[in-house]
Amino acid sequence: MPDHFVDLHTHSTASDGTLAPAALMRAAHAAGLAGIALTDHDTGNGLKEAAAEAAKLGLRFVPGIEISADWPSPG
Repeated sequence: MPDHFVDLHTHSTASDGTLAPAALMRAAHAAGLAGIALTDHDTGNGLKEAAAEAAKLGLRFVPGIEISADWPSPG
């Protein structure tokens, strides 16, 4: 995989993902990604762990949060 691909929408065990934040960074690095964003649902609890591991690996890291929203239905 070319070294310029990034994934800007991932989830860790801090919400509904299957890998812990650090393990997700290692998986991204092993897959050859140049960068990754952690965008767990409604929490930033995994961001520090992910950022630290990404820095160790030389992986570009973008912190994020996927915010839940609800729109009231008419009626």
